[in-house]
Amino acid sequence: MKKKINYSFIGIMAAMLLLQLLVLLYFGNRKAGFHEDEMYTYYSSNKTAGLFVNDRQWMERDQLRNDFVVLPGEGFRYTVVKQMQSWDVHPPLYYYIFHTACSLFPGAFSKWLGIGVNMIAYVFSYLLLAYAAYTAATQKGKSREKSQSSAARDAADTEREKRRGEALSFLTCLSWGFSSVVISGVMFIRMYQWLTLFILLCLMLHLRAVKTQDFRIRTFLLPLAITVFFGFLTQYYYIIFHFFLGLGFCLFLLRSRKIKEMFAYAAACAAGLLGAVCYYPSSLSHIFRGYRGTEAVSEFGDVSNTWGRLRFFYGLFDDYVMNGTLSWWLLAICLLAVTTGYLRKKGKIQIDFWSPSIGLILFASVGYFFTISKTALLLGETSNRYQLPIYGLLLFLILYSAWTLLSELTAPAVQRIGQQKSYWIMTAAFALLLALTNFLSVRNDKVFFLYEEEKEIMEFVQSHKDGTVVVLYNEASPDNIWRLSDELMQYEKTYLASQADTTQVTDQTITTSPTLLVYAADHENQEEALENLLKSNQNLNSYRTIAQKGLWTLYLFE
Repeated sequence: MKKKINYSFIGIMAAMLLLQLLVLLYFGNRKAGFHEDEMYTYYSSNKTAGLFVNDRQWMERDQLRNDFVVLPGEGFRYTVVKQMQSWDVHPPLYYYIFHTACSLFPGAFSKWLGIGVNMIAYVFSYLLLAYAAYTAATQKGKSREKSQSSAARDAADTEREKRRGEALSFLTCLSWGFSSVVISGVMFIRMYQWLTLFILLCLMLHLRAVKTQDFRIRTFLLPLAITVFFGFLTQYYYIIFHFFLGLGFCLFLLRSRKIKEMFAYAAACAAGLLGAVCYYPSSLSHIFRGYRGTEAVSEFGDVSNTWGRLRFFYGLFDDYVMNGTLSWWLLAICLLAVTTGYLRKKGKIQIDFWSPSIGLILFASVGYFFTISKTALLLGETSNRYQLPIYGLLLFLILYSAWTLLSELTAPAVQRIGQQKSYWIMTAAFALLLALTNFLSVRNDKVFFLYEEEKEIMEFVQSHKDGTVVVLYNEASPDNIWRLSDELMQYEKTYLASQADTTQVTDQTITTSPTLLVYAADHENQEEALENLLKSNQNLNSYRTIAQKGLWTLYLFE
């Protein structure tokens, strides 16, 4: 890389990374609320005593808050974090990382802890994606028609590949980093940005091995085993990507008659996976007996849902990455491919399109996309998180196809105006198109996980933090109370009462308060519970809706 990439290009990539980080800080500042899974991230990473619903009893603010922050003296308790995840359906590595960040700031509950952790993963993902794009774009494929090339011709081809690698590395990171879905992924305080990092790290190791033909233990097999270990312990979806990438890699080794290297590769992957399972044996029950594992297997085996699920995830990529332009890109690539194929048969051009690296990226990405589409939860726009790790690779494949085919067709014009000038023209044209696509996507409010509508709610809550608060919960799902945790932390104390209990509340604080703030679960007897609460306090005459949040409605009794 040091020999082939010039410092001007490195400066441009660094400047773009800095600009993208500023964009992330801008949207991080706009984030005003939390997804329920994000609240679970804080809780399962930092639990102190555990959250319990005690009917018709008061819950103090610190009693709630202490389970979402690291208390002084309770930092770096990784055994507790591991145990918490073993009771759920996730591996522990991301929660270790998040708990470490919270341990460095004891007592703090802040969105910036989660966003900051994701931004670290984002920076490394950016660098790995840039490396992968450059490496794949500069690897020579095997032309079907061999020709005698002079040393000058070889040097020109190398220079052209270098420029293509720089252009595609820049364009891929430009389109990826400024896309609304990647920004959303950083805003989402969960493990998916770190899953992206380990998937790209895994790919980088394979691409480097293919290009350098270096399969030694120290430079490839050991780093690979370590990556498998950490990737699997970050998110179980990692193993899906590695399965397809590894299958393609083994076919490459088999075709190259590297049988010994293939068995060594399989042993390294198995060692990393076995080490992860031994460290975290709960993973087996999560995958094979947990509710998400069994549900995923059931969905994968259902043939009838295949087309609908593929259309759903295709639509997400089109809407939130390509801003509705994916069909146009694919149509243009097909037309370019047909045209270049015709000219190639006529002997007018020789196209060097395919390479092992491109094949590996394509095979792994398609396999991952199909498998995740068949098994992931269908949760609207938020389902983008499951495909997030390969969005950069899909963008690269689209840009690589369009760039390579177009450059072959415009070769005569390139010779007239010069390679360097044509390179800048093509790069600028692609960059302008991609920047416009991303700008329109962001402008159309396609960045999610911000919950900006909750800013006014939080301002209302903070202005009434000394008020009397009642939570009327659904007895069938009391855990939904903790979805309100970021708001409930603002009050001095909160009274919990089941909607199923229709007897009047007798607590003196509630029966004598001049006003009440009431969170009521969306349940069939909600109105009855509200009326019952109104009768319990003779000072109150009516109530009105202040806001709605997920499965809850906030009322003000006056």
